[in-house]
Amino acid sequence: MKAIGIGLLGYGASGRIHTLGYRELSLLYPGRLPEIRLAGVCTRTPDSARAAAQQGGFSVWYSEPSALIRDPAVEVIDCSLPNYLHREMLLSAFAAGKHVYCEKPLALDGAEARQLVQAAGRAGVKVGLTFNFRFIPALMRARQLIAQGALGGIYSFHAEYLHTGYQNPERPMSWRLRKDQAGGGALVDLGSHLIDLIRYLLGEFKAVRALLQTFIRERPVAQGSREKEPVTVEDAAWLQARLASGAIGTIEVTRFATGALDDLNIEIYGEKGALRFKLMDANWLYWFDATRSAGPLGGEQGWTRLETVQHYPGAALPPPRSFLGWTRTHAENQFQFLRSLMEGTKVEPDISDGLRTQLVMEAAYRSAEAGDWAPVQQE
Repeated sequence: MKAIGIGLLGYGASGRIHTLGYRELSLLYPGRLPEIRLAGVCTRTPDSARAAAQQGGFSVWYSEPSALIRDPAVEVIDCSLPNYLHREMLLSAFAAGKHVYCEKPLALDGAEARQLVQAAGRAGVKVGLTFNFRFIPALMRARQLIAQGALGGIYSFHAEYLHTGYQNPERPMSWRLRKDQAGGGALVDLGSHLIDLIRYLLGEFKAVRALLQTFIRERPVAQGSREKEPVTVEDAAWLQARLASGAIGTIEVTRFATGALDDLNIEIYGEKGALRFKLMDANWLYWFDATRSAGPLGGEQGWTRLETVQHYPGAALPPPRSFLGWTRTHAENQFQFLRSLMEGTKVEPDISDGLRTQLVMEAAYRSAEAGDWAPVQQE
């Protein structure tokens, strides 16, 4: 292929971040991909679509998704729409023979996710998922250390993703607060990232036990309105988890962490060492090597801060010494997806990763309802 035509469905925050990534790829990895063409963009109204095309640099705009999907200049559909629209749009793209890059989560529930996996398989198309935190160099290094046996057998882990912003009871309703449109609350919005990261680092989930909490149970239907609507998703979730490896861990996600920004933290403890990572300190991975000699004054033991910053193999810029930014992880996610398309290699993360994450979340919701452990179903 001399060029890859990208068709973007949705131009909200995610769509704009993806647009920025596509525009940067030829500079980050010169000569590694065919020309990336922003072939078309689709939003709900002609006015917003026209504005998106002008701002993002897209060749054409549409206000009807089927027109974008049918466009022969589009080889890849980027689905950056709200969760409840994923199934319909992806099935249409598959039917048209288009590869898809999809924002997380894959679907509203496990049944939808399974349907999408089967449809993609029948169509022979590839699907990449936006799990951009996999592409933080510190976590890439953590995976390498674990795979090399630097931690030995894994005993336990703790992961948390803490956001603020939903504490005000006058914050109005949105699709993210409706179960039928979002599929869930904090667990879907934030927990999907953590579940994928634990799978990426430590392997598959076997069973979970979950507690969910909704702190504010109704909100204004619109800004300033006196009319209220019930909130049908959780504001926070706490999970205990058993992995197939035998490791046990905990996961906490909340959109009610007053004072938090984008606080994603992971700790992993093994027989020969431990790892710590904090997203707000993302340029470093902290490693404790228990095999180092000890002594009356501590010997060589202690936490080591590993320099990871922007060590992306093969990238032309920014230089590896540069501090990491959130948008760069998205661009790397997109690059690896497109590279896999061009080279015919396995996409990672792909649609099966989306399904497996969905099944862990589904088990958590079953557990919360039953008040007991729930096994994670297989694909």
